[in-house]
Amino acid sequence: MNFPGRIQLYYLCQIAGWGAYGLAMSVFSYFYKSPHSISGNEILANGLLCLFALLLTHYFRLIFKQYQWFTFPLPRLAAYVIVSNLIMSALYVGAAVMAGNWLGVNPEAIETEDLVLLVINYMTLFLFWSVIYFAIAFFRRYRQEEIERLQWENALKEFELNKLKSQLNPHFVFNALNGIRSLVEEDPKKSKLAITQLSNILRNSLLSDRNQTIPLSEEMKTVMDYLNLEKIRFDERLHYQLEMDENGMNYEVPPMMIQTLVENAVKHGISRRLNGGEISIRSKISESGLEIQIDNSGVLGNLSTDGFGILNTRQRLDLIYNKNALFDIRQINADTVSAILTIPKISK
Repeated sequence: MNFPGRIQLYYLCQIAGWGAYGLAMSVFSYFYKSPHSISGNEILANGLLCLFALLLTHYFRLIFKQYQWFTFPLPRLAAYVIVSNLIMSALYVGAAVMAGNWLGVNPEAIETEDLVLLVINYMTLFLFWSVIYFAIAFFRRYRQEEIERLQWENALKEFELNKLKSQLNPHFVFNALNGIRSLVEEDPKKSKLAITQLSNILRNSLLSDRNQTIPLSEEMKTVMDYLNLEKIRFDERLHYQLEMDENGMNYEVPPMMIQTLVENAVKHGISRRLNGGEISIRSKISESGLEIQIDNSGVLGNLSTDGFGILNTRQRLDLIYNKNALFDIRQINADTVSAILTIPKISK
């Protein structure tokens, strides 16, 4: 079913409204007389006056839109509307007198005092029309501004997300290249393998930047590439294990987010320990969504909760999931730091 557009709806309302007014005037004229009767000229006069009222209000609307009365302060707008309605009422009464005289339906000559009363009475009619029109117009304007505000907020949200992504990739590349540089002279074979791992990560990163979220399964490929790269660098100082719930691999997560948390675990936990340590990544489905827990050997005091990775994670989660996602990082025992993500399920 096709609904009429805004302009078509305006004309339909104008015709229906003034048509109903003309019909009411004819019915009133019929029952006002005794015995009840109404002539064809009276019906014609009522029809012509309704058409004239429609043209008057339409012209008033054109003036209102052309001179942008919406921008006027409320007192000035009210004064303009009252004066305009007074003019329309005077013109309408003048047209009624001329039409009545022309069609011979005026019972007798109309005195000046009666004309003034008629102008005041019909001014009420046009004020009623103005109130309805301005109420609808202001409501439409408010709704349009609300839509534009939401569009602006959405655009700002996208801009902030893109900004965070642009910060994320150089941060990771810088650390990875430093690690590869340290391997070039010590072990060329390992450096080649590291370069291959890095190229895989960069390729996945470039592809994931096209999306706000990606399946957890895709994100874990990047995490594994990163851990394998760091395993070459740290050798026996780094151990890791994964316990992922297969039913949660289709959950949507922000690209490179888990990788960044793992990178922080290596940088602030494993790399600062003489004997290295272990990273454990586990996931499970809970009532709140998918819970991802990243444990690493280390002390929380060595990890700034306002650092780049932590702050970036919180900002991105708030922007993407409207604060429905949860993130926490804490010391769970004397030698283990745990970062916990709770991701709500969203459909793509």
